[in-house]
Parts: sequence; structure tokens; C-alpha cells
Amino acid sequence: MDYGRIFALSAAGMQLERTRLEVAAMNLAYAHSPQHPSNPGYQPLRVVSRAAFAGLVETGEVAPPIGSVEAAPVAVRLVQEPGHPLADEQGFVAYPGVDPATEMVSLMTALRSYEANVAALNTARALALKTLEIGRGG
Repeated sequence: MDYGRIFALSAAGMQLERTRLEVAAMNLAYAHSPQHPSNPGYQPLRVVSRAAFAGLVETGEVAPPIGSVEAAPVAVRLVQEPGHPLADEQGFVAYPGVDPATEMVSLMTALRSYEANVAALNTARALALKTLEIGRGG
């Protein structure tokens, strides 16, 4: 059994989930940042992952699962705030089209997936240690 591959797969999964966590946190941080009507400002981001297992099966190598971090094509959210300095002629202020509920679900999903990868890593480590104990005769 190649424990190095198991460790690499778990590490790749943890890296992907950490990136998803960072992106969701950034989206939430900018959710209430007003933007000037002439400047599109912050666009919510999304992590685009790729299948890391394909490389493992074909070549034995684990490819990083993060394909890219891209701007999500969503419309800005307009809020009526006539006294705001960034309000347009009709009194609307543009905010990034971030859905806080979706971002919270992304945070929780990334957290649970990260925990699952840690559990897999710990299990593989325990198996490797048990295998060494067998080799020592104990």
C-alpha cells in the first residue's frame, strides 16, 4: 500500500477546501461594500476544481485539484439609499451580488470536507504505524 499517495490525496483535498473557505470568507467580507455605479467593483469569486483522481489512476501522480478561482457572473444588488455618497440619480447604491446564505453553505461544506480529509489522513497514518508495529514483531 502506497501511503504517500493517500497522504497526497488528502493534502490535495485539504488544499482545495482551504481555498474554498478563503473564497467564501472573502465574498462575505465584500458583501456589504458599496461600489460606484460607474465601477463594477468586487465580483464574487468561485473555485473551479478539477478531477485530481484522473492523474492518480493514469500516472500515479496527484494533480492539484484547484483549477482556478474565477469571478462569478452575477448581477449587482441595488439598494435604495438616497443619502449615500455612492447613490445614483435614482438613489440606488450598488453592492456586490453576494448571497450570504450561499456563502455560509459554502463555508460549512468546505469545513466538513476539510475535516473528512483530515480524518482520512489520520486513518492512513494510523494504518502506516500499525504496519510498522507488525514489522517490529509487536
